[in-house]
Amino acid sequence: VKGNNYQLVSKFGKIDINNSNKIFMTDVIATIYLVNSSPIIIVSKHANYNKSNHETNFFKDVKLTYEEHKTFSQNLDLSFKNNIALMYNNIIYNKPGTELFADRLEIDLLTKNSKIFMDNNSEKIKIINKN
Repeated sequence: VKGNNYQLVSKFGKIDINNSNKIFMTDVIATIYLVNSSPIIIVSKHANYNKSNHETNFFKDVKLTYEEHKTFSQNLDLSFKNNIALMYNNIIYNKPGTELFADRLEIDLLTKNSKIFMDNNSEKIKIINKN
């Protein structure tokens, strides 16, 4: 929509016998091309893709790259209906000079605004300044 594009590639794909819209993928690379923006690249060991709505659940060794920002986790859910990418389970965020550890990261795909937080309100996000 509006010139944006989503490309999803894997080494192996298996269609769900009970629902032909669902595909289980292995060794996955996804690229989100947004108008007037650098691409967002997602790499993971596995993903479940729903071809009817393009919802994608990435899992195991997930890496999201956007410009100089790199984020690692075990899970990432991509919802184009809500224009949201939600990363969770052992998040490590890196940008030049900073490393951050948290439980969840929510990214608005249109504005690139993000929210990072802990599941337990009594725990704090850990930020390491490397400068």
